[in-house]
Amino acid sequence: MGLLSPRTPEPFGFKSPDEAARVINIFLNNNEKLRLFDAIAEAVERFPHQALPFLVAAEKVYHSMENASRYDLYQKRTFDFGIQPGDKVLDIGSGHLPFPLATHLADLAIRDGSVGRNGIPFRYQEGKPVYECPVEHTPFRDKEFDFVYCSHVLEHSPDPAQACRELMRIAKRGYIETPTRGKDIFMVTAQASHHLNYVELNHDVLTFYRYEPWEMQGLGHDILLQMHCRPQTDRERAFSALLYLYPRQINTMLLWEDDFRFRVNFDVPADIS
Repeated sequence: MGLLSPRTPEPFGFKSPDEAARVINIFLNNNEKLRLFDAIAEAVERFPHQALPFLVAAEKVYHSMENASRYDLYQKRTFDFGIQPGDKVLDIGSGHLPFPLATHLADLAIRDGSVGRNGIPFRYQEGKPVYECPVEHTPFRDKEFDFVYCSHVLEHSPDPAQACRELMRIAKRGYIETPTRGKDIFMVTAQASHHLNYVELNHDVLTFYRYEPWEMQGLGHDILLQMHCRPQTDRERAFSALLYLYPRQINTMLLWEDDFRFRVNFDVPADIS
């Protein structure tokens, strides 16, 4: 079946910034986050010269969500994963912020937090089995899982072709996300996070490129990452909100069923198992 389409945001047809503000406040007071962010995004697009207060409001909500996963912050607004009660769901590369809908967790390194987590301990969840394995070689049966969630993992893979084949082998459906090259460059995250690859979606083909050493340095200073994580002014808060409000511009994101196409534009060393 291939790739599935993103979720369509709810339309509101705001006639003025004041109308948008009234509706946004209703959603905020009712804790209706999906509708809230849909409304803010529409307000920003309809009234770009009055966008700053809408974006500041969004940032305050985003940063009030303690221990929020990427799924909570923006993925479930971007895609309807279609996960049903009783589905067997694997989060491979779950790390310290596991996928909330996962029933099983897996990671390359459970005990060593320096591998991909900057020293942050692996987060266990009660009642959820944990497996230690690389994404390229897992211990699971063919199509064992109804859904596999693989978020910010494949940029680390030494053999992304094998990783992609393995994801399609063990699951019926799944979700993949990686940072784009642009995000790594501007946020200066490739070198610090040990990214090997940057990944693009070209004509529905998940396409992998190996980073050159000079590319991994990015802009050379992580000031934009600091602005995103710890904004100090309204403009910085607006910038931070944009990264969550429009995640497809800075992440490669795809929801797939049955299979997906991929291409690796570099030679994998023969000694990689």
